Amino acid sequence: MAIIDDIKRARGTAPPTHGTWVVGIDGSECAENALRWAEANAPGRATALELVTAWQTPVSGAYPMSGPVVAQFDDDDLRRAAAVEVERLAERTRTEVSVPVQPLVGHGSAATVLLDAAAEGSMLVIGSRGRGGFARLLLGSTSTQCATHATVPTVVVPNDAEAVPARRVLVGCDGSPNSMTALRWAIGFAAPHSTVTVVWVWDATPLAVGADAFFFPDASDLAAERFNHLVESVADEADERGVSLEREFVRGTARSALAEAAETTDMVVVGARGHGAVGSALLGSVSTWLLHHVHRPIAVVPFADTADA
Repeated sequence: MAIIDDIKRARGTAPPTHGTWVVGIDGSECAENALRWAEANAPGRATALELVTAWQTPVSGAYPMSGPVVAQFDDDDLRRAAAVEVERLAERTRTEVSVPVQPLVGHGSAATVLLDAAAEGSMLVIGSRGRGGFARLLLGSTSTQCATHATVPTVVVPNDAEAVPARRVLVGCDGSPNSMTALRWAIGFAAPHSTVTVVWVWDATPLAVGADAFFFPDASDLAAERFNHLVESVADEADERGVSLEREFVRGTARSALAEAAETTDMVVVGARGHGAVGSALLGSVSTWLLHHVHRPIAVVPFADTADA
């Protein structure tokens, strides 16, 4: 079990309160930027912050094969080093926010520890890539696993994203149940007097069958009507929170249209999967592409059958 006695003892017998944000810490600049984003957006939203880091015993093979297979490491030193780093950041964070801040250390792979910790929280905040990521990649393996498998909304913060309060929130909507859950979550996350912009992209790319190309009938007017109807169904929720709800119906391709719209926003919200994804454990192709190419904090809202029903 990844989250073993270290984190359970630190948490005590009481489970995390509703509104607890779990922030992944691994010593990288990207993780620190994700923490700064959490600090900027916690007021009025989070009831507590848990800074979670993971450690595991590294295994190193020797060369040639006739030599020792595994080098010995002091587990206590590894645990202490992880605890010192996360406590340092917790001390700084306590000066920035008014909610309780708790440093936690778990044993196991980073993704497994974070997923287990976040399962008892309300949101997971992580950097787009950590120490192990290649410089040319925007999204690391830990971030990918967390965004794909987390049971709570996961905010992935790139290293070059500004850690500012989210006043302008962009939501990608395709009419799927998961995208509507993402829209409702964005309205609930948005602060009063902020703006949530809902974008529906109508892709009229022709179908190619054999040597002939067949176009879909132009149903964009029907799609726009459905889009407006869906947005109207949540308009009262936005009004109650004092959130300005804007809508944009765009003809084009989802990836390019959403990436362009993201340039003028503070945060992007997407469902983990849309109409095109297969299986609730898979991250949709558009969401995955945005995570790899858009330099804004992106919240991935998971699919939940009961909520979406």
